[in-house]
Amino acid sequence: MHRFRPKRWLLAAAPILALLILGDEKPATINPNERVLLVTAHPDDECFFFGPTLLGLSSQTDSLFSLTVSNGNNDGLGLSREPELRSSLAILGVPPERSFLLSHPLLQDNFTQVWDSNVIIEAILPYVLDHRITTILTFDRLGISSHPNHYSLFYGVQHLLVSAPFRRHQLRAYALVTEPLLIKYSGWLGLLSRWIFYRHTSKGDATSLGLPARRYTSGLPSYLITFYAMTQHRSQMVWFRWLYLFFSRYLWVNDWVEIEAAS
Repeated sequence: MHRFRPKRWLLAAAPILALLILGDEKPATINPNERVLLVTAHPDDECFFFGPTLLGLSSQTDSLFSLTVSNGNNDGLGLSREPELRSSLAILGVPPERSFLLSHPLLQDNFTQVWDSNVIIEAILPYVLDHRITTILTFDRLGISSHPNHYSLFYGVQHLLVSAPFRRHQLRAYALVTEPLLIKYSGWLGLLSRWIFYRHTSKGDATSLGLPARRYTSGLPSYLITFYAMTQHRSQMVWFRWLYLFFSRYLWVNDWVEIEAAS
């Protein structure tokens, strides 16, 4: 009878774990005609939640834009957070000329406020039209952290898809999947799902429109870039955010689902 030898198993698994953690996966090729807009609620959303996707897309296109709907002024720090956002986005591959920040009186940072979908459409629409956006990326209906400003964007974008300018125009939108609590804070262990649990992993090619992959992952090099981007938000670096940086799956893995237009 063979005895279980944990050291042998660890030695055998070490190369696989090293490949998963240390190596960056090559992203799926994006269509050269694709113009992508990331819509977020607050400064720091871009690196807290969307880092793997931004790094995957920015490495192969100059048509990636960011629109942050509020300046995060809930604690009176809005003016400080604006340059922090610009610096973070630049590190993630979105330069200042392609990043936009709003301070709409009806779209202020507030953990108890659900934003009106019509106001969101009014705020987003000019940027979609001016920059000929073909794909929008945002939060899903749970908002990752259940923040009402986050999930308000999902409903705003959902209604934008059926607004007058797009009834005959091909505009697609995708939502970042909210994971169950244990998975959400699994950190780099989420990379194991790159090979094991391949949900939402259909990959497109350069001839198809829309998001070319439904999953974006970061190895250690990209994780460290996202980590560095987050440190630009100096006004927000309290102790629990450091814990988030070490344990959040969203710094390693992003899963996406397409948003269906509101009926």
